[in-house]
Amino acid sequence: MAKFIETNLWKDTCQNAQSYPKLDQDIDVDFAIIGGGFTGLSAALRLCENNQSVAVLEAQDIGYGGSGRNVGLVNAGLWLKPNEITDKIGQKYGERLIHFLSEAPNKVFENIEKYQIPCEAKHIGTLHCAEDDKGCDDLLQRQEQWAKYGVNLNLLDHDQTSTLLGTKAYRAALHDLRAGTIQPLSYACGLALNAAKLGAHIFCQSPVQSVLRDDGKWTLRTAQGAVRAKNIISATGTYNQNEYDNQGPDTTSLYYFQMATQPLKEDLLKSILPQKHSMWDAKQVLTSFRLNDEGRLIIGSIGNLDNITYTAHKSWAYRKMAEVYPQLKGETFDHEWYGRIGLTNDNIPRIAAPHPNWLTMWGYNGRGIAPGTAFGRLLADIHLGRRNESLPLEFSEIKTEQFIALQSFGIDLGASLYHSATARF
Repeated sequence: MAKFIETNLWKDTCQNAQSYPKLDQDIDVDFAIIGGGFTGLSAALRLCENNQSVAVLEAQDIGYGGSGRNVGLVNAGLWLKPNEITDKIGQKYGERLIHFLSEAPNKVFENIEKYQIPCEAKHIGTLHCAEDDKGCDDLLQRQEQWAKYGVNLNLLDHDQTSTLLGTKAYRAALHDLRAGTIQPLSYACGLALNAAKLGAHIFCQSPVQSVLRDDGKWTLRTAQGAVRAKNIISATGTYNQNEYDNQGPDTTSLYYFQMATQPLKEDLLKSILPQKHSMWDAKQVLTSFRLNDEGRLIIGSIGNLDNITYTAHKSWAYRKMAEVYPQLKGETFDHEWYGRIGLTNDNIPRIAAPHPNWLTMWGYNGRGIAPGTAFGRLLADIHLGRRNESLPLEFSEIKTEQFIALQSFGIDLGASLYHSATARF
């Protein structure tokens, strides 16, 4: 794991990174937030905007988990189609969640604009692409279902898709103008920096070891200090260390890796994603492509780099890149990294209140940036008494998903077999 942290492109190109101390004292605040990712930092910023005192406790560094390993696509909604959401949680909460997450990308770009966060932001939409009949049908269903909620997604034909991608490999694409692309770790660090400017106490390398409640307040202890707070927000997602209490749910892990080329020459860049859109396809073992501001092409897919399947994944990445963009044959990768995505059994996020004045959120199922930002703000607003009605989700009980280890293994094995097979042909 450590190797792939060091070769993470986002770490090497991060703006806004600051050095935050370990907690080595006892402090009293209104809110203690566990986790320094999109959700926790968005909540911290929201609370500080409302003159609340806040302490953020991060076990590693800001954005160490999924927030700093993300692809960087700021997408609306979930991987599920709108009809699938209402089928799973009913019309009332389904429609609320659909509208809530439809507006979530705007929350990200509002933060970026308001606080002038440098994070390579491009609010120009993203492209969901299809290369076969099944994928094209999936895109059409998504377009039709979103239209019922007043969202007009542009379904591009082959020529239009080829123009925006710079390749004829895909037959169609949905262009979603609500969406965009960022450098995810720079965004996370920007949230932290601005929360700190507004008074938040941010502590890194400070894993919570115990949580106790006494006299109406919580005491969160680390190795060298303690935070005493009336309220807790825990937002550790699938990187939950679960050392302090059983308040972190266990979810199925889906691993996603990325590999980045060296900066491409100008003549090559003119022919690859020429308008700087990011894309992902409609395959079950999906592929994503995007550029960063240095002109590196970044390819991603499902898979864990930290095991014996590393070679299969890397061979596949070279082959896929050359298949989609033949002009890049011979280009090499100089950054590679991966992260974990937490999957719930129905692919719906969860919100819970495990104890008095304690809220937690998890299960974004591969959509971390926009939901993390929006739900972080929501958790803060609930604590502030502003959103007790019209919530987009019902409160859930915390319970371990069934057969999570087996499911995680099965997903990783399936992706490895797929990449092994397609890397050879």
